[in-house]
Amino acid sequence: MQNNLLEVKHLKKYFPVTGGFLNRTVAEVHAADDVSFSIKKGEVLGLVGESGCGKSTVGRVLLGLTPRTSGEIWFDGTETGSVPKERARDLRRRMQMVFQDPFSSLDPRMNVSDIIAEGILAYKLYENKSEVGDRVADLMQQCGLFPDQAYRYAHQFSGGQRQRICIARALATDPDFIVLDEAVSALDVSIQAQIINLLKDLQEARGLTYLFISHDLNIVRFISDSVAVMYLGQIVEYGTKEQIFGAPAHPYTQALLSAAPAFTPEEKRNKQRIILTGDVPSPTDVPSGCRFAARCPYAEEACKAEAPAFADLGDGHICRCRKHL
Repeated sequence: MQNNLLEVKHLKKYFPVTGGFLNRTVAEVHAADDVSFSIKKGEVLGLVGESGCGKSTVGRVLLGLTPRTSGEIWFDGTETGSVPKERARDLRRRMQMVFQDPFSSLDPRMNVSDIIAEGILAYKLYENKSEVGDRVADLMQQCGLFPDQAYRYAHQFSGGQRQRICIARALATDPDFIVLDEAVSALDVSIQAQIINLLKDLQEARGLTYLFISHDLNIVRFISDSVAVMYLGQIVEYGTKEQIFGAPAHPYTQALLSAAPAFTPEEKRNKQRIILTGDVPSPTDVPSGCRFAARCPYAEEACKAEAPAFADLGDGHICRCRKHL
């Protein structure tokens, strides 16, 4: 679709597992296996799932931080793996990332001004040194920091302030697309709300597009326009947030939502906790059938024998489950 900023088609990322005397590849970790989705310009896609399902790997592969095994990544109409070097550099400028841990993602040897200015200088967005300084001060103010803090170091800031520095650094190159990889999970709840509101304000002011990776369903519900649910390297359900949270179709999505905290008395009365049994299969030895079948309360023998295709539930809501085919 023409209004999609990002389209991912059949993306795969396998990590080799080596062993033996000759250190040969003995197995592969299927971190991302046939992942497809799209994000419209100016919208937020929430990517959710339990730890180890491949969410962060997908985010890193999109930006080229981790090379893909196969598949296509189309950004603003360009396949990122087949562009010449000069165009690839511009694409990298337009795609940025905010990492999970602000404590380890900032260089302790650099002050805040140098951290934010690094991308500006690398892409030569401003030639004049005073213009770079003005740009850094403006970004700091936009992200809730004081310009007179520009020559302090990361260890002199709180966790929330460090994440604001990371956001300012990501904005320095004027990106169109930002991957937010568990960007608030390491922060206190009150600080999480401030950062989420900041991200929303920046998105509206700049027309940004986000891939918001998180395991916190309530935050995803607040910030996202659409949601993709991952399980063991695959997307099992995709739709608008109203579809996912209002009418979850996949048994795994239903179990995830049942584990999320209820805040209103009505939610507490209506919520039914779904307890999953069994263990998550190994990503180095994935089942041939449905990957959730071993834990699914509705699984049949056919589910274990053959991997289900996506069922179209209407209005863009799709679900990888046999009971909907």
